[in-house]
Amino acid sequence: MVENPAGQVVLRRLRAEDVPTIARFECEIAEISFPEDPVTDLAFYERKLTQAVSDPKSEPMVGETGGRIVAWAWIGTRENFITHERYGELRSFYVAEDFRGTGYALRLMRACLDYCATHGLARLMGRTHAANESMQAVYQTYGFEAKHVTYERKVEPAGARATAPDAAWAPGAVWRGKHPPRARPRRRFAG
Repeated sequence: MVENPAGQVVLRRLRAEDVPTIARFECEIAEISFPEDPVTDLAFYERKLTQAVSDPKSEPMVGETGGRIVAWAWIGTRENFITHERYGELRSFYVAEDFRGTGYALRLMRACLDYCATHGLARLMGRTHAANESMQAVYQTYGFEAKHVTYERKVEPAGARATAPDAAWAPGAVWRGKHPPRARPRRRFAG
C-alpha cells in the first residue's frame, strides 16, 4: 500500500530562506483570487513575507516534505476594536498542485484552527474568490459560515455612456419620499 504523501508533511514556522518559494505561492494565490488584476510582483511579496518571519502577531506556517515546501498558511491575529475579542484572520492558504486532493488542505486547516485554539483566538475568519470552489469546500468541511458578500461593478468614466438608462439618479435629480425612483421595475426574489 502506498502511503499518502500528506502524511509525510511537517508543519513549521516560516523562515527567511523560505521567502522566495512562498512569494511564488503568493503570486499564484493572487492569480486565483484576483483573476482580473492579480498582483504578481515577486519583490512585493518578498518584502511582505520578510516582515512576516519575525512578526509576533502572526503565524506564517509552511508544510515541508523531503526538503520541499508544499503548503503555506498565514494567520494574522486581530482584535475587534469595540469588543476587544481576539481572532485569527487567514491571510493566505496554499497547497502545491501535486499535493491537492491528498487531504493535506484539510490537515493544514486543522493546524490553523489548532493554532487559534492554543493562542486564545475566539474564531478564525478567511476570504476567498467566489470562483475558488476548492477553498470554499475546505471552509465548508470545517463548518465556516459565509458572513459577508462583496459585490463589485465596473464604473465607466463620466461622459462615456451615450444614454443614461438610470437618469433618475443623475446629479441634481430631485425626488420626494423615502427612496429614489427606480429605473427598472422591482423584482421579488425567492430564497
